[in-house]
Amino acid sequence: MPDSEALFVLAAPYENVAAAIADLDALEDLYAQSRASRPLDAVVVERDMYGQVLLVEQTHPGKGPQIGLAIGVASTLFPPIGVGAALTVPGGGAAVGAIVGHLHADIPREELDQLAEMLEAAEAGLIVVYDEPVAESVETTVSSDSHTIIRASDVDPYQLVRDAGSLADSVISKK
Repeated sequence: MPDSEALFVLAAPYENVAAAIADLDALEDLYAQSRASRPLDAVVVERDMYGQVLLVEQTHPGKGPQIGLAIGVASTLFPPIGVGAALTVPGGGAAVGAIVGHLHADIPREELDQLAEMLEAAEAGLIVVYDEPVAESVETTVSSDSHTIIRASDVDPYQLVRDAGSLADSVISKK
């Protein structure tokens, strides 16, 4: 696998959380049957009664430096999610910070703002980060008609993990 590869970010708005979770379940089935080079990396978010966007569900099982790029995208779009992720695991703040920093460098701010506005207007949303081999399958599996896809060029997911891991390790070792 090359050091850098095209990664895609799909953001889809939903009228309710159940619809977003149904698509997440369909994606989990897709990944269970495919030979994807990366595990499914997705989150479901929901707008609460106070208008705050909250993390409802995530697929990436990693902790600390490997919390997942979808959490990083959600944290970039909605900073309170990043704060919550940072507080839940040792070194989480460093990991989220490293991922958010890379995403800001790789995806234009206007495109990130577009995703945030679309998801903020919905009751729920799904964010999926995936690579080229599964792109078509992921995009046809998502049922939301108004999903948006952004190509994050030249992202090195392994470098992200190395950067996040180094930062998280230094934070943990100082405690």
